[in-house]
Amino acid sequence: MVGGINVADVPMQKGFGRSSVSLEQLLKWNPEVIIVGYDKDAQAGFFNDIYKTPEWKNIKAVKEKKVYSIPNKPFDWFDRPPSVNRIIGVKWLANLLYPQYINLDITTEVKDFYEKFYHKKLTDQEAKALLPV
Repeated sequence: MVGGINVADVPMQKGFGRSSVSLEQLLKWNPEVIIVGYDKDAQAGFFNDIYKTPEWKNIKAVKEKKVYSIPNKPFDWFDRPPSVNRIIGVKWLANLLYPQYINLDITTEVKDFYEKFYHKKLTDQEAKALLPV
């Protein structure tokens, strides 16, 4: 929806649709940006270790510090479960991939979204805490 190109050339999977990808495949694709999904504590550990793992150091996204964790409070903004959070997820991703074209104050967007959809007024600090570092 935002115009990003998924370099992962893998067949569509049944069920949850997640495909296994080897490090060799990832090195071959050499993505400019990596978006890491959240899957409980296992993924959080994975995301935190990407920059420390020598096997990942030659991937363009890692070299350029463009590896991002998908926000997930109260639900994932990108994947599962399907929810209204995908609305803010589209804005987050567009702003992340194309900041030169999509000039959003994502903190303000997050605050507006949470007020409209969750009837929760967030402070700037709370909104920023929802966003990946």
